Amino acid sequence: MTYLFSTYWPWMLLALVLGGIVGFATFLRSGKGWWPDSWPGWFKLLSLLFLVGLVVAIFKWLPGLLGHYLETALLFVGSYIVGCFLGSWLASFRSREAIETNEPVAVSEPAPVRITPPAPAPVPTPPAARVVTPVPPPPVATPIPTPAPVRATTSAPVSSAPAGDHLHPGQRPPAVAKGVAALDDLKLIDGVGPVNEGKLHELGIWTFKQIAAWTPANAEWVGSYMAFPGRIEREDWIGQAAQLAKGLGTDVSRRADLGDASASSGFVSSAPAATSGADGDHPGQRPPSAAKGAATPDNLKRISGIGHVNEEKLNELGIWTFAQIAAWTEGNAEWVGSYMAFPGRIEREDWVGQAAQLAKGIETEFSRRVDHGDVPTSS
Repeated sequence: MTYLFSTYWPWMLLALVLGGIVGFATFLRSGKGWWPDSWPGWFKLLSLLFLVGLVVAIFKWLPGLLGHYLETALLFVGSYIVGCFLGSWLASFRSREAIETNEPVAVSEPAPVRITPPAPAPVPTPPAARVVTPVPPPPVATPIPTPAPVRATTSAPVSSAPAGDHLHPGQRPPAVAKGVAALDDLKLIDGVGPVNEGKLHELGIWTFKQIAAWTPANAEWVGSYMAFPGRIEREDWIGQAAQLAKGLGTDVSRRADLGDASASSGFVSSAPAATSGADGDHPGQRPPSAAKGAATPDNLKRISGIGHVNEEKLNELGIWTFAQIAAWTEGNAEWVGSYMAFPGRIEREDWVGQAAQLAKGIETEFSRRVDHGDVPTSS
């Protein structure tokens, strides 16, 4: 015990001062006295626990290191309790002085003088007056105003495109309300799939003529809004739309006429289909594909470098999960990079390594940002 006193006396002193402050403030708040009737419930419980711990320490029911920890805690708690007693005791003097100072002084008042008022003179009662009840005038009928007829106006529904035009460079293209003109199948434009067609509809773009009339500033704005700047110009959406608006066919529209489902259906995007006959058009080796529904699809946009468009293209190749990408060889990465028209990018951005981590359930810095909604192309 002497060793504990000599080692922890600064902390015991700190506990004593802290207990004194708490005891002083607690007594002033209660104002009842420093004896047990003024102690708060937590202090009584703390004192009870201290007594129980003291009995355990005296009888050495906790030998070894636990007993050492108990004795050290008893020293701190005991110092704190003693400080509370001292603080309450000091505060009682201050309270007693305040009571003596605020005690009212008795002032003797002179005996009241009783004054007897004179008896009032009798007031003569006037004769009862005749009460005449006025007859109210007949109510005047107030004409009820007839509301003016409301002229019903009909308007075509306007596309609910999101706000924030100033957030993108260029100029937003003019929008048209749905139903004003006959809708065109925008997926006949090479590069426009179901997702991109839905985004164009959000902007009020429904026909080939609208896209054909875009200026370079319009194409720049839409490319920034759809999170792939420069792609509209590279894929020549405006030129394709101008041909389709004139009734001229394109490669995609011809494939749709021949019954190619990838060109006109609403289930996959309109990127060129990677059939077995076209595999030799790209270096490397095409990766194995899986049928949709064979496994639970992963959110491939959690890989840095894969947005909505790239995810669609991977899904067209039968790539749905992180495990598939993690199993790619160098030849597979080379083939997919050539097919998606950015050779070498998959290796530079390490899609295979990221997919291997995500397949094991290990998050990456980019996947955390996607999960938090900080990446616009992945939201």
